[in-house]
Amino acid sequence: MRRSQRSLTFVAALVLSSGGVVAATQEAAAVVRPADPKPPLTASNPGPQTGTAGVPVTPVQLYCYHQNLLCAWDITGLPPGLTYTGFANISGTPTAAGYYTVNGTVKDTIDQRTATTSFTWTINP
Repeated sequence: MRRSQRSLTFVAALVLSSGGVVAATQEAAAVVRPADPKPPLTASNPGPQTGTAGVPVTPVQLYCYHQNLLCAWDITGLPPGLTYTGFANISGTPTAAGYYTVNGTVKDTIDQRTATTSFTWTINP
């Protein structure tokens, strides 16, 4: 058996002999690779959001789902006046009407895995 970080290799040998004389040999190997034990990182999606310019929005919370739960977010495309306040919380008062696509990338700070999400935010005048 040979071992590496990501697999195990099992080797078997078959030897046929007659009267002390080797007649034939055959070797076979099997490699076993364990499945990735960590579940995938996923990012929540709050769905389409709406608001009105000049009126504070109800804060939106984003979540990451993973065994570590130590996630860092990068949020882009927020309507003017809204901010990502940390701990995956978006809040504020929008200042301009429009249709915005918000993109979020979450990173597991331990395993360095990433996941993305995207949703729209319509701000009415």
